[in-house]
Amino acid sequence: MAHKFDTTAAITGIPRTVPGPVKAAAGAGIVIGLATFGYGMATHKDLALAGFVTNFMFWAGVAQGGLMLAVAMTLAKARWGRPLKRFAEALGLMFPVMLLLLIGFFLIGGLDIYPWTHEAMPPHKAIYLTPSFFVMRQVVGLGLLSVLSLVYIRSSLRADLGVASATLGDRAPAFWSKLTAGWQGDDIEIAQCGERQLNIAPFITILFALLFSMMAIDMSMSLSPHWKADMFPGWYFASAFWSGLVGIAILSLTTRRWLGVEALISRDVYHDLGKLTFGFTMFWGYTAFAQYLAIWYGNMTEEIGFILLRTSVQPWAGLFRVVVALCFLVPFATLLSRGIKKIPTAYLAITCLIAVGIFLERFWVVMPSVQHEADLVTPLLITVGMGVGFLGLFALLTTTFLSRVPALPVTDPYLQPDPRHVVVRPGSRSQAAH
Repeated sequence: MAHKFDTTAAITGIPRTVPGPVKAAAGAGIVIGLATFGYGMATHKDLALAGFVTNFMFWAGVAQGGLMLAVAMTLAKARWGRPLKRFAEALGLMFPVMLLLLIGFFLIGGLDIYPWTHEAMPPHKAIYLTPSFFVMRQVVGLGLLSVLSLVYIRSSLRADLGVASATLGDRAPAFWSKLTAGWQGDDIEIAQCGERQLNIAPFITILFALLFSMMAIDMSMSLSPHWKADMFPGWYFASAFWSGLVGIAILSLTTRRWLGVEALISRDVYHDLGKLTFGFTMFWGYTAFAQYLAIWYGNMTEEIGFILLRTSVQPWAGLFRVVVALCFLVPFATLLSRGIKKIPTAYLAITCLIAVGIFLERFWVVMPSVQHEADLVTPLLITVGMGVGFLGLFALLTTTFLSRVPALPVTDPYLQPDPRHVVVRPGSRSQAAH
């Protein structure tokens, strides 16, 4: 029989203090981001607004895409990645923050960079591309996804906090009592919280696919409102999930020692996460090429202008090669290795490269619709500077969250080995439960 997964270390160290250097670096990043945005709005307003769109498309994908791993494991009743569930939820908590920032973007006139706000559109597009309808579907749709995600995270936390409170006693953070009000007993609460997560997960999954496809059309494609591509929305929401996997890897690998759970998240977990990341690397490459393929065999000349600008005209053509290298060639070549996915430092380096590649891909898609000069440096500096601010915000809020809750889903029954799982070892007549 396999030993029960001991989660004591995930509880006893609570509450933790976020390391001073992390808070200082995160604060400095936020200041840099705000200063860059302010400078951009004063000197290159369109580029600053496009830089926000780029960052929103990237960071919203990391946030909600990360949570979708936890949701997918709930639906599939998967065990392999359960030690990463709380890290996925930490990223998921950032999605409502991204929605608030998007509302701020609307309030400061962010829609000004969209051509359809000041140009006459064909009647069939004018119905859809109106400012009020645009804002409404973003706020209502993404707001609904945010609420359901928060309900899911709260259900996951409630059982853990209720059980952990008995261990910590007076050391438990004060806000835990609000999340565990009306506690009905460990067994009942664990069962109810698990059932609630299972019931809500399908709705989150459907909304994620629909709303992130809508985001791809509204926030990105409509910057070039006369261009269309049927595969682009699916390409975006699938890569958003991919960026979430990368975000979970980076967050967990950089914080697990501080959280005291390094020994509890085995290398096999990262091997499995690496295989999933590798799978979506191939899917990104496949769907990217498939968009070219459809244009070619369908002779759809109305779709090629958007692609040619980004792949054949400088400075975007050079950036295109960098994006392909970081998003496909490098991870494909490295993640083929079985061993490299089990080496924490190597896997962390690869996921950081992928994250940079996805960020540049978002920039490569968005910015040429706004920047009509052969200047790559200015928009890139503005966008990256703002990205540093988003990174600081993510680092500060996720580490603060993880410092105050169990870093593992301690009451999740799927965290433990399956007692019915039998492994037949070569050369042995006995069967051992694993």
